[in-house]
Amino acid sequence: MRLKKINKYFFTLFVFFHTGLSQDYLPLSKISLNDIRGAREFFPDLIASHASQIAFIDKKNHTLGMYANDSLRIIGGYGSSEYSFLDPVDIVIDNLDIMVLDESAGRVTKYDLNLNFIQLYDLAPDYTVYPSVFDVDSRQNIYYFNRDDGILYRRNYREQNVSKFIDYSSSSLPFQCLSDIYINQKDQIGALFDCSNELHTYGRSGRLQRKYSFELKNALKALFINDDWIIINSAAQVQFINGPLLNLYINQETVQDSYLDQNNLFILTKNNIYIFDLSILSK
Repeated sequence: MRLKKINKYFFTLFVFFHTGLSQDYLPLSKISLNDIRGAREFFPDLIASHASQIAFIDKKNHTLGMYANDSLRIIGGYGSSEYSFLDPVDIVIDNLDIMVLDESAGRVTKYDLNLNFIQLYDLAPDYTVYPSVFDVDSRQNIYYFNRDDGILYRRNYREQNVSKFIDYSSSSLPFQCLSDIYINQKDQIGALFDCSNELHTYGRSGRLQRKYSFELKNALKALFINDDWIIINSAAQVQFINGPLLNLYINQETVQDSYLDQNNLFILTKNNIYIFDLSILSK
């Protein structure tokens, strides 16, 4: 019921502001974080979504939250058990499972959508790594980037071993600014370098396919929609590779994180979640 009222509100807003904001794309809906958290101390920095169920990470409080059916559940806190985190830095939802990357622990923790613990993955059991970003391919292999040595690793799901997938340490790239990796439905891997405004794409073997340049400043995320790569930045601008800049209207708020669920893009700000239908965007 609440989402229906929100959608009606934004349809009215669209009609009212259409003339003045014709260059912007307005959201399908907006959800206030105040309505989600109520009186709880929960201030999410990261977001993931599946079928209208929204998962969050609150880095400061080391907690994982799940919002579904107008109800928020929270687990976690500081610690090293399966229900706590040292330094959660990234989150994805894969095959109906929530996966959280804990940088200081060097591991990924898997939960179901009801926040029941499933499994821990030690990413490098024989040595220490501090991965900053990760993603999962269609075969459930985990890819993660370690800034300390400039290497993108792959953890093989079946063999449970870890190998170097791409070694940036000997290249001229400023590998410390690799800020995001994204794996599309074809298992192509996009590596986003925010300080050089470049996106590099790789095949399953790790072979470089293309290098793209883009105009956006303060790039946050690389995504793949309508058979093309797009970049989104902290000002809610998106750019198709080799295409124009487009604006997503979020009322001058700053993007903290974003997540693509089917064609819906979830934009997390300090106060709200904005939901956009990316299928209507054109190059």
